[in-house]
Amino acid sequence: MKPERKIVFILVFVVLAAVFHFYNNERQATGPDTGTVRVLDVIDGDTIVVDDGMKSRVRYLGIDTPELAWPDSPGDPLGAEAKEFNRKLVAGKDVRLEFDEEKYDVYGRLLAYVYADGVFVSGEMLRAGLASPLVIEPNRRHEDLLMEAAAEARQERKGIWGDLDTLAPPPGNGDFVVDPGKAERYEGKRVVVRGKVTGARKSRNVLVLDVEDELEVVIFPDDFGNFEFFGIDPAKDYEGKEIEVTGRVRVRKGKPGIVVAHPMLVRSPG
Repeated sequence: MKPERKIVFILVFVVLAAVFHFYNNERQATGPDTGTVRVLDVIDGDTIVVDDGMKSRVRYLGIDTPELAWPDSPGDPLGAEAKEFNRKLVAGKDVRLEFDEEKYDVYGRLLAYVYADGVFVSGEMLRAGLASPLVIEPNRRHEDLLMEAAAEARQERKGIWGDLDTLAPPPGNGDFVVDPGKAERYEGKRVVVRGKVTGARKSRNVLVLDVEDELEVVIFPDDFGNFEFFGIDPAKDYEGKEIEVTGRVRVRKGKPGIVVAHPMLVRSPG
C-alpha cells in the first residue's frame, strides 16, 4: 500500500472510531426514551413494564419493596400491599423516567426514578412504609429525599415500621420450608428455613447467627438500625431460640447463608 493511501486509510479509521465512540457515549447518556412512557404492567412494588417500543422492565431506583409471593418462591409481609399501592400510583398512566448514573442492572432492567402525575413514586412508596431505602453507588441523586421519606414512615410507624406481630408472611410460605441442613441445595433460590440459633458473632462488618451450625443468617451494619428500631439485639435476643427466616440462599466458603435486612423476615415459627 502506498504511503499516501495508508495515511488516508488510518485517518478514515480514526474518524470512524471517533464517530462510533461519540455515538455510543451519546446513546449511553440518553438511553432509551427518557421522556414520557405508558405503564403497561405492574410487576411488584418496585418494578413495572413500560411501552417504550421494547416493553422494557423498569426497576425503581432508591428503594426496595417487600418481595411478592410467587408459585415458585415465598413472599414477604406486605409484598402484595406494596404491589397494590404501586399499581394505584402508576397503572395505565403516562410516567416520566429519570435516569441516574447507571441505566441498567445486571438483569437488563432499566434503572430509573419514576414520576406519575408529578408524584415521585419511590418517595411515596417510602412514605407509605411499603419500601425501605436502597441507595447504591453511583446512583445517589435523590438520596436525601429518599431518606427523609423513609424517616417519615418510621416516625409514624407505617407499614414495615409498624407492629411486628401484625407483619405476617403470605399463607403459602409454608410450602417453602426447608431444613437448615438442606439449605445448600437451594442456592440462588428464596426459601423459608426453620431452626434453632446455636450461636451468634458480631463485628463492625457483620453480624452472623448460626442456625444449628448448618446455616448462617447474615445482617450487615447498614441494617443494624432496622433491628434497633424495634428494640431487637439479634446477637442476644435470637440466640438459643427457634426462628423462621425467609430469604435467598447464598453459599460462601462452602456454607449456605441468608442475608436479612429487616426483622419481619426473622420470626418465631408457628
